[in-house]
This record gives sequence, structure tokens and C-alpha cells, in this order.
Amino acid sequence: MSTESVEHRPKNVLDEAVNQGDLAFAVAAFGTSEGQSWAYAAGHRDANKRHSANPDNIVQIASMTKLVTSIAALQLVERGLLALDEPADVYLAELAKLRVLTGFDASGKGQFEDARRAPTARELITHTAGFVYEMWNKNEQRAVATGLAESFLGEGNFLVNPLAFQPGTQWEYGTNTDWLGVLIEQCSGERLADYFERNIFDPLGMTDTYFELPEDKLDRSVAMMARAEGQMVASSFAQPVSRDRHSMPFYSGGGGLYSTVDDYGRVLQMLLRAGSVNGSQVLSAKTVDDMFQNHIGDLRPSTLVTQIPQVSNTADLAFGAPATFGLGLLIHPDGLPGGRRANTGSWAGLFNTYYWVDRESDLYGIFGTQILPFYDSAAVSTLARFEQAVYSD
Repeated sequence: MSTESVEHRPKNVLDEAVNQGDLAFAVAAFGTSEGQSWAYAAGHRDANKRHSANPDNIVQIASMTKLVTSIAALQLVERGLLALDEPADVYLAELAKLRVLTGFDASGKGQFEDARRAPTARELITHTAGFVYEMWNKNEQRAVATGLAESFLGEGNFLVNPLAFQPGTQWEYGTNTDWLGVLIEQCSGERLADYFERNIFDPLGMTDTYFELPEDKLDRSVAMMARAEGQMVASSFAQPVSRDRHSMPFYSGGGGLYSTVDDYGRVLQMLLRAGSVNGSQVLSAKTVDDMFQNHIGDLRPSTLVTQIPQVSNTADLAFGAPATFGLGLLIHPDGLPGGRRANTGSWAGLFNTYYWVDRESDLYGIFGTQILPFYDSAAVSTLARFEQAVYSD
């Protein structure tokens, strides 16, 4: 990377996205196995444009939580407390005798069959277990609308929802990692927030990552925006709020964390360093290697076709390139043109936050804004230009 690309070009990408009115807020960082190399924020953290953006702003990372949950589960595997290929009802009775929603008859009645077995932890980590999101699954969205399933976007217990297919037979993104979080609590004897703090956040020196954002850090958080009819407005959904420690009745392994690019970068740095940062061995080198392998065989991650356009656009997290799935990571076996190299791992969060971790180049990148719906075209194009700027010679 040239001095121009490191010092100016990524900054220009963010500035242009904000100055042209495409985004109200943008933050990004990249780093290596030695830590964060560069971070920058453009725009404003509030809808009224009174407070300038800063790289230490705290954003809602949504499904980027899933990587943390996957790491926690793999720690339990290393400790012999969880087996990846054991049917998970061995640990959680609730996962026994699941039903699969196969469709609806002519009268609109849901059609079900019994699951042949409970999903395994490996299937939960790789999204091949059968739990799906209503935003991208037509049958699930119809089930929610007719009362056969609980909405992921509501206050009900969406964990009780039926499977969309027999475990291990398809890949489809969904609430699998939420169940993984419940599994972690069962096997560790700790609430998920406490487990994360003791086994991941503290060892990595992450001081700004929480399920329950403290009140004294709320003024570093970023307003949630929405793009409606081509205009950006303050969202009526998911504005940041502070909460007392241990006040949440349920910690979602699939989403819910607040973090910063510096904090989350420490997770990615750990993966670049074969599991060890600051003298703390968070994962073994072998486990990290396993995370970046194909764990779904001939199955392939599919495009997420929107069923609720206000929440998500149709999304392709493979960005048109070949992809498979490892343990908690989408894997690009051939990389992306002008960007990430072969076998890079990546994923994203609902509010348009994105990351990649490229072990071949010893490089990680994070880009984020706070806007709905997901896979916002301006956010995705800014991510692509940021990534290409980082890799530019």
C-alpha cells in the first residue's frame, strides 16, 4: 500500500460519501496483526448534524455479534464442554422434536413435518441448521403474519419458531446463532454478556463493547437513519439507548452488541494473530485455521431475497463472487477483484456495518454507517471503494 492510499484515499472515500449526501455518517478502520493502522469518521453522529463524527463513536453492530458468539462457542469446544457434531438437544431439550414448516396448503394452513434430528452446533454456526429470518424467507414471513411464528422484529420469543428445512440440507441465514448463544449459556453456566466479557472482551482489551450501553457512553453513540423514498430521515426503529448492566432478560447471540471500530478490530486482529493478542490465547491456532475452511460442503451461501423492504434490500454478501461458509464467517475462496485476497472471511450487520479479515494479506477492514434498510446501495458502494482504496498500490 502506498502512502497516498494509506493516508488519503480511504479518507476521501468516506468524505465523498458524506459530502455528496449519500450517507449521513461513515466510520472505517483497517489494521494488521500488529493492531489498528488507520481509522477515520465522516459526517455527524446525530440526525440534527450538531455533533461531528469521530472514530471512537459507538455503533450498533447487529449481526457482527455473530462472530463473537461463534468464537465463544469454539472456546467451549476447545475446553471439551461442547461438541460441534453432537445433536444439540443433548445440551438443550428445547431443540428436541422440532417441526419443519414445508409450506401452506390452498386454504392457507401451515404444512409441517417432524425434524429428523436436532441440529448440531456446527450447523448453528454455519447457518445450515434450518432457523431462518422472516426478512428473507417467504414462508417464515407468512408464518409470522398468520401467527404460526413469532416476529424476529417484535417482542415475542422467536426462538420457538419452526425450522425452514431439515438440518444440514441447505444453507440459509437465520436465527441459528441466537440458539448458539443459548447453547453457550447452558454449557458455560454464565449469561452470554458475562461470558463474552470474561473470555473475549477483557482478554482483548475491548472497553467499549456491550449489550447494555452504559449511560455515560450514550453521547458517543450514533443516530439510526432510514432511507425512505430516496431521502435520509431519522429512523423510528433501533435508536441507541442506554441500559443498566444485567437489565436485559435475553442476550441475543445473533445480534445486539454496541462496539467501536477499535474494539471490533481487536477481534479481527486476534484472528490474524492465530488466536493470541496481548499474551492472551483466545483461541488455538488450529481452531482459527478451522474457522477459515469450508464447513458446508457443496452447499453455498445464497442471496438474501427481501420479504420486508423497509428492513432489508435484497442482499448478496458474497458481492457476486464465489463463496462458502466457515465457522462463523463467509469465506471468499478466490477473494474479490481489487480487494480481499483468497480465503478472506467476512460478514455484516443489519444497520450496514461490514468487516473482512484477510489472513493472506495480514489485513483486516471495517466499514460502517447506521442506516436502514440493510444492504443500502450507498453503503455497499462506499464499502467497495474503501476496500479497493486500502488495497491500492
